[in-house]
Formats: sequence, structure tokens, C-alpha cells
Amino acid sequence: MSVHLSEEEQLEVLKRWWKDYGKTVVIAVLVAVVGYFGFTTWQDQKRQKAENASATYEQLLKLVNVEPGKAISDADKATVTHLADQLKDANSKSMYAHSAAFFLAKLAVEDNKLDDAVSELKWVLSAKPDAATEQLARLRLARVLTAQKAYDEALAQLSPEPAAAFVADYAEARGDILKLQGDLDAARTSFEKALNSIDPQQQERYMLLQMKVDDLKVNDSVPTAPVAEEK
Repeated sequence: MSVHLSEEEQLEVLKRWWKDYGKTVVIAVLVAVVGYFGFTTWQDQKRQKAENASATYEQLLKLVNVEPGKAISDADKATVTHLADQLKDANSKSMYAHSAAFFLAKLAVEDNKLDDAVSELKWVLSAKPDAATEQLARLRLARVLTAQKAYDEALAQLSPEPAAAFVADYAEARGDILKLQGDLDAARTSFEKALNSIDPQQQERYMLLQMKVDDLKVNDSVPTAPVAEEK
């Protein structure tokens, strides 16, 4: 009898528990199931987007990697622009998008469309990329602005201290700008910094920088013509 009553009591407890918590448990299970499948779907979509971006980028690379001495046809340029815009629109934070913008900037420079190149490089910076990509974009933007004779703006792009890998490039670019502005002492200092920052194994680069330094030393050593005394 006591066992029977104990079972009835247990059943009553279960009934009360289900009444109080049953709906909550069911809802929690449903939420967990929906969340799991939602997360799985999101992961699948993310993976699919990444695969699509990779395939698009491969197409773009095939078009821009032409043989030395050959130019990209106008038709291929149009396709490159279309593919690059797809990558930029799909995810402005991705490396694919940033690389695509770099390609567009390069093509614009080759076509002497410097304003378009500036726009592409500024787009990369506006996307808040990683540090290395930002520094590369600033360096290339400074080069284009220099070609436009926007020297102060170009120097501003080079003002943040770069990582070690970019020290020589930044210093050389700054030296080129300062030389064009007529500040030869500062230009020589920048070239010397670039020279001291690269590996001497990079012989061609080393020789070029040494020539830039020597050229300014020669200019400094040229004596000025004596001023004739008034009689």
C-alpha cells in the first residue's frame, strides 16, 4: 500500500512539475534546436560566400596576370572592374576586396586615371583593413598623390610610423617628395634612412638608393659662384 501511495505521490509531483515547468522546457528545447539549425545555416552561408569570393578572385587574377610586355585588353579591363566591384560589394572587410581595389588602382595608374586610383586606395583605407594592408595602401596612395603634385597630402599619408617591413619604402617615398619640394637636406636624410633599413642583398634597390643619396651629396658639394665685388 505504501509503495502504491509512493508511486501516486511521485506521479503527482511529476504532474505538478510539468504544469509549472513543462512549457518552459519545451520552449527551451525548441529554441536550442532552432538556434542550432540557424547557426548551421549561417555557417553554410558564410562558407558559400567565402567559396564564391575565392572563385571570383581567381577569375580576376587570371585576367590581370598577363605576360610581360602585353597589356590587358579593354574587354578584360571591363571584366576585371566588374569582378572587383563584386568582391568589394560582397564584403568590404575581406582581403579579396582590398586586393581587388589595389588591382583597380594599378590599372587606373596605367591608364593615367590618377583620380580613380586615389579613390580606390582611399576606399581601402575607409574599409579599416589590417595594419599591413593599411600601410601598403598609404604608401601607394602617397605615390599617386606625388604624381598629382599633391605633396603635402602625400606626406600626410606617410606620417604614421610604419612596421619594420615598410620603413625603407616609406623613407624613400618621403625622400622623393621632399626632393621635389626642394628640401634637399631632409630628402637626403630620408634616403639614408631607407638605405640603412634595407638588406644589402637587395643589390638593385640598394644601388638605386645609394645613387639618390650620392646625387644629393654632389648637389650640396657644388660651390656657389662667387659674387663679384662692386667697384
